Amino acid sequence: MFKKTKIWLGLATSLGVVSAVNAADYEVTVTNLTYSIYFTPLIAAAHPGDVRMFRAGEEASPQLQMIAEGGDVSGMAELLEGIGASVGTGGGLLAPGQSETITVNSDGGNGFLSVATMLLPTNDGFTGVNAIDLGSINGSATFNAIGYDAGTEANDELVGSGAPGEAGFPAPPPVVASGTGTGGTGVQTEAEGFVHVHRGVLGDMDPNGGVSDINSAEHHWLNPVARVTVRLVGGDDSQGAAGPSAVASLSAETYSSSAVEIFWGDAESSDSIVSSFEVTRDGVVVSTNDGRSFYESGLDAGTTYTYQVTAIDAEGRRGPGTTVTVATF
Repeated sequence: MFKKTKIWLGLATSLGVVSAVNAADYEVTVTNLTYSIYFTPLIAAAHPGDVRMFRAGEEASPQLQMIAEGGDVSGMAELLEGIGASVGTGGGLLAPGQSETITVNSDGGNGFLSVATMLLPTNDGFTGVNAIDLGSINGSATFNAIGYDAGTEANDELVGSGAPGEAGFPAPPPVVASGTGTGGTGVQTEAEGFVHVHRGVLGDMDPNGGVSDINSAEHHWLNPVARVTVRLVGGDDSQGAAGPSAVASLSAETYSSSAVEIFWGDAESSDSIVSSFEVTRDGVVVSTNDGRSFYESGLDAGTTYTYQVTAIDAEGRRGPGTTVTVATF
């Protein structure tokens, strides 16, 4: 166990990695971009430059195996906290289209960020980002994350315990409700033995048999599967960085039972220019554009939505968000 752990927590001098980041808080927002895949509780950590949660092409650590096979972040959290990393974990399953934010701190030489979470339903699929240099982020930055296979378990695509070393994937109620089946005979395959880009799931259309307990119509996915946005929110690195103001005159108009449009005025930045505006609906990013309005159709009838507009300047700094509520007919 100790020898394997050293693979992931080697000496910084052996890698020649140095972070120039000062002590600061960072908001790490993960958005599930899939149609019907759930993310297990997230783990995000600011850590020294010699740390990697995983390395593609190499054997997974026991701590990564716990995440990829059962969504258990406790082992990785304990390992990282033991070396002084700033660790945050999510509150539960992250549904398709939803986002969750975790705050970490770069104090004590923790100048690099990693994130991981299991993909459900898969046997040992996960997504994440590995050792992002926080010193390179001025304001905010966004990264797309692909799906990986930990290579620790055969992809039999059957419901099981989710415990490391035991076949099958866990199926909590929301995942079952997404269309997982039972009674599959199992896909004939073997564990690969190394972390690699996930090749996707096979699945079938038989809810009570077939070769797989995964629904091929519902659970098929393509990369990227997640968006990770990292935003500097306080600390030594943000001193003197005013950033843009809030947008002016945010308003909304309802056109029908399924279509609305929001409108806003300018924002200002004292030492830069406002380059774009981020629009979220109920906490999910739906647009980033340089206009002064956003039209959306395909909404549910008789439903109230909350939109937020945030100005972003050319340095990547974000202003305070302004919200408006609008209801369809």
